[in-house]
Formats: sequence, structure tokens, C-alpha cells
Amino acid sequence: MPGMKQLIFFTESFPYGKGESFIENEIEYLSREFDRIYILPKTSSTQEQRSLPANCIVFPPIFRSSGELVFKGLFCFSPLFYFFKKLISEKAYTSLYKFKKYIATAITCRCILADKNFKRLNRQSTESTVYFYWGIGMAYILPFIHNKDKKIVRFHRTDLYADLRPHQYIPFRKEVFESLNKAVFISKQGLEYAKKNFGQYKFSAYCSYLGTKDHGISKIKNEDGVIHILSCSNVVPVKRVSLILKSLLLIPDRPIQWTHIGGGKGFNALQQQLQQLPANLTVNLTGAITNREVIGHYLHHPVDIFVNVSASEGLPVSIMEAISFNIPVIATNVGGTNEIVTSESGVLLDPHFSAQELADQIVRVYEHKDRFHPRRLWEEKFNAGKNYPRFISQILND
Repeated sequence: MPGMKQLIFFTESFPYGKGESFIENEIEYLSREFDRIYILPKTSSTQEQRSLPANCIVFPPIFRSSGELVFKGLFCFSPLFYFFKKLISEKAYTSLYKFKKYIATAITCRCILADKNFKRLNRQSTESTVYFYWGIGMAYILPFIHNKDKKIVRFHRTDLYADLRPHQYIPFRKEVFESLNKAVFISKQGLEYAKKNFGQYKFSAYCSYLGTKDHGISKIKNEDGVIHILSCSNVVPVKRVSLILKSLLLIPDRPIQWTHIGGGKGFNALQQQLQQLPANLTVNLTGAITNREVIGHYLHHPVDIFVNVSASEGLPVSIMEAISFNIPVIATNVGGTNEIVTSESGVLLDPHFSAQELADQIVRVYEHKDRFHPRRLWEEKFNAGKNYPRFISQILND
């Protein structure tokens, strides 16, 4: 509508399910700035939907199953020649992996282009700001967006670093960077990577940290002499959660309570490793829970150290949450993690650390935790109350 400030927001699944929980922090600030926000998620297998500000209008996911994706993608009347041409220009036929990845991506694009809600939003995009939360997925249809001036894409980790992918291949990379107006990176490391690898394309580039809300500091004190350790991630190979357990088994003379928040393909295998624990070690695997429940854990349970041993990262929101509660962090020096884990907030590990090194650091940080002041860094760099208004004023509205 003329005169209204509108945002068209493309997500992976938000607000359906539990994924993309960090958008929960951002949407509140977006809703204050825009009169109306249209949210179109790519996919979701659940009807469960999180609560949103009143001026947010949520459309159903474009597809809910692989069968629906294939049906819509194959019977779409979008320009077929475009996708054949890109198949040749990207040389996606040179390996079976690239060919299969390209075909799957092309079907996804055509499925999106055939969606009636996407068509409706695209017609009114010329009067709106268009915001893609990821540089892959929905962003592949950027060349088809009618808006020419306000197309913004936020880049994280797997949607940016091609070297993390098999054959170092991300489809439609050239088309995405040619079509966007502003690229926003969640870390300085990501920004520098983009300048080095995509500097030939004409777009404005920014680093804009994500942020977490201020929930204060837990008043629950550790008075039982137990080292309370928390980790929070999906249980998938890149997160290397089992290495935390391996390290804790090397601290036999300290009582330890380890809580891991998160589910995933490796969850059952991790559970199997807990069959015979030593008497000094207690482990609590919560599985996947909501962000509200994560915050509740910080508020109602003692936490001495937060641990993240991922082999690859963008800039973890889970660490932002930990340091907001003044919890020191031990994390691997990967991606943009060294922008949030400093001598003030914790300790960095070499990406190829040994289990004994992590065990030693856990004891050291616990014994000297009063030397760390993590919340100071959070207040300076990762406070949602500062970061999102700045992002909106300097990037979305510029």
C-alpha cells in the first residue's frame, strides 16, 4: 500500500518449528520499524508456529515435503531456458555431485517461482524492502525479484563459504551477488572473505553482528562444588559434541555436571556413549528445546562454563547468549569465533585441539573464572538492543 513501510522477509522455515531461533531476537525490532512485515518461509514439516508481533503476516511454507517440492518444481512454467543456460555456464555437468545439486536447486527455484504467495509478494516488491535471511535457498530466486533497489541478503556460514561444500560448489553464486544491492555478514571474517572472493560484483557490503536480548544475570550461584558445563548445538558431525564427553572423562577428580542442549542425527549415538559414566560425571541431554527454554536454563540453573568445539562456525549466537549471562566460554578458533571469544570472555582452542587440552582448560577456567568479564563484551558488541536498531537504520533504511 502506498505510504506504508513494508518488509518482505524470506526465511528457511521461521516462524514454523524451532529452527532459526535467532530471528526471534531480530523480528521484534523489525516490527517496530515497518508498518507491515510479510514472512514467506521456504519449507517446514510442522504446523507449529511461534508467536509474532501483530504486524507480521505469515504465509504457508512453499513446500512441506520433497514430493510437493518435486511436483511444483517440475510443473512450473517459469523460463526453462534460464536454468538450462545456467547449467552450462556453471559447468554443473562436470561431476555427478554438481549435476545433482544443480538439478535439485533448479527444481527448488521453480517451485518457489510457481508459488502463488511468492507471485503476490513479488508484484508488490517494488514498494517494499526485500530481505533474505540466508544467501542460499530462497536467495536463489533473486534474479526474478522485481525490486531493483532494496534487495538485502544476510550471509552466515554454510551459505557463504564454498570451501565447506563438496567440490566447493554453491549453485547460482554469481547470480545472487549480481542481483543483490546489499550484502550483510554476521562477522568481520565473513565480510573479508566476501571482499576477497566476490569483490568483482557491485554491491554494498556490511558487517552487522547478530545480537541477543538482555535477560540479566542469573542469581543462581554454584554452591555445590560441581563444575557445571553447558553446550548448545545440533548433534551433527561438524559440531563434534562427543569430543566434549571425551574431554570430561579425563577429569576424574572433579565432580562435573554437563548439560547439552540440542538434537540431531547424532543424538542417539551420543546417548549410547553415556551407558557407563564414572561416578563424578553427570550428563543431561535435553534434545531440541525452544529458545525460551534455553534462556530458562541460564536463569534457573548454575552454569560455570560454556563450551563450543565446532569444526566450523559463522559467529555463534549460542555464545552471545552465554556471555550475556556473564558465563566464560571455551571455544574453537574457527570462523568469526575469535571476534566474540577474547581474553575478556574466555579461551580459544586450536581447531585441532586434543581432548586433554580441553580438559585442562575446563579446570583452569573454572578455577580462575573471576578473571573473566564476558558480559562487558556482550554489552559492547552483541546486545540486540543496540545491534538491530543500528542494522535497520544503517542498512535496511539507508
